[in-house]
Amino acid sequence: MSNALALIRTLIIYSLCLPLAVFLGYLLAMPMDPVSFTIVVVAVLLPLVPFLLKYHHLLLFACWNTSAMLFFLPGRPNLWLIMTAVSFTLSILHHILNRDIKFLSVPSVTRPLIFLTLVIIITANLTGGFGVRVMGSDTMGGKRYFLLLGAIAGYFGMASYQAPEGRAINYATLYLLGGVTAIIGSMAAFVNPFFFPVFAMFPVEDLQALYGGGTEEISTMRLGGLSFACMAIFFFLLARHGVAGVIPLGERWNFMPVRLRGGFGVNHPWRVFLFLAIIWVALMGGYRSIAVLLALTFVIQFYHEGLFRSQLLPMFVLAGALVVVISLPMVNKMPITIQRTLSFLPIDVDPAARLGAEGSTEWRLQIWRAVLPTVPRYLLLGKGYAINPNEMEKLQLPSVASSESVGEGAALAGDYHSGPLSLIIPLGIFGVIGFLWFLVAGLRVLRNNFRHGDPELRQVNTFLLSYFIARTLYFCFVFGSFYGELAVFTGLIGLSVSINGGMRKPAPAPIEKPAFTQFKLARATR
Repeated sequence: MSNALALIRTLIIYSLCLPLAVFLGYLLAMPMDPVSFTIVVVAVLLPLVPFLLKYHHLLLFACWNTSAMLFFLPGRPNLWLIMTAVSFTLSILHHILNRDIKFLSVPSVTRPLIFLTLVIIITANLTGGFGVRVMGSDTMGGKRYFLLLGAIAGYFGMASYQAPEGRAINYATLYLLGGVTAIIGSMAAFVNPFFFPVFAMFPVEDLQALYGGGTEEISTMRLGGLSFACMAIFFFLLARHGVAGVIPLGERWNFMPVRLRGGFGVNHPWRVFLFLAIIWVALMGGYRSIAVLLALTFVIQFYHEGLFRSQLLPMFVLAGALVVVISLPMVNKMPITIQRTLSFLPIDVDPAARLGAEGSTEWRLQIWRAVLPTVPRYLLLGKGYAINPNEMEKLQLPSVASSESVGEGAALAGDYHSGPLSLIIPLGIFGVIGFLWFLVAGLRVLRNNFRHGDPELRQVNTFLLSYFIARTLYFCFVFGSFYGELAVFTGLIGLSVSINGGMRKPAPAPIEKPAFTQFKLARATR
């Protein structure tokens, strides 16, 4: 009987696999189109389904900050967006099939996210819908709605399960170091054309590099991807070791650069050298905002670690003073990109670097002057993200192009280069209320986990709170794009909820029972 069942099972497998193999061979023999490529990729990845079912939650954290895009799908969605849909769907199915699986519940964060979801959906339906040009729609800009909804769904996917015991550090490491993949897009000008297919998945900063059109010297190239990769390593060091841990005091030096025991980490003296090196390389992107964000995060974490009341404060002040005194006279001899990054300081820099920075500032001011008068018009009902392609083409005509059209084009495209404007104009006052509600609730969760969390996660929780505050200030006062950065905020809260098992609360105070002596009891019975 068992042999007959085995024979039937074998026949069924062959009856399914052989036609599939013939069909895939036919697709591979024909010229590839996106549909055929998608079918082949899905068929190749089918054996990985058991792995995906087991580790989809961990993969969501690993993919969240990567720069990868699935080029063979319509619209080239981000990898983290697809992984969010997969993980969130599998989490719901697990809960339906097994009622014993309970999701982590943080109602104070869930409510503002549900409110924000309703605002996004209602605004989209009233302002042109979720039109995506690559899907045949007459409008474009709908991908931004999917980025917002994906960021919200990603939080629920992350917060669905608690990280396994002993692996919380690994979750945080994969989450933060995923940003290192941004460096791949900066390597197009330096690699052999044999590797160019890699850039179909990892977007390239400068397309001219792929066609041999990049003629800039290395000292003047703005390698933004390299800067973002260095930021990821900078944040990992702060989360894993803290500000005090970066300084080689009271810790043994190790010849090996990294260690794996107790979670991935960097040993001394390599840690301090790596920390200083990545700050230097991060400044080579030429982005003033990166310098501001790194400094904000460092100072806020310095405060939360209580180092303002320690003996390290005079050491940092002295080291900072020495760096300023030694480096300031040599700033104008540094690479142009670093001078551009530091051009917001009252120091002497190359005129070309200052001119480029001032031109960028003036360009933003033009956008804000064109956009600010329209705020009252979109106060109740936001403008949404739908873009009329005909209007965009008119603004790009040579006869229409002018300094005034720069602001109009940016307003039409929704690129305001300002966090508050990128929120209130597309989503109106209700979007502002929902986002502020979420920020307050998220800050409360991070603060409670920082105060009452597991001592082993002290450094990670300190970093998450510090970076969340720094990112909020950065979004409000330096640079921001709501549809592009909501995933940053939801990801930080989702990571904190997952590794801490929700929002931690102070331990209940022990109940003191009144003590009775036998003498008092004897006296009371007389």
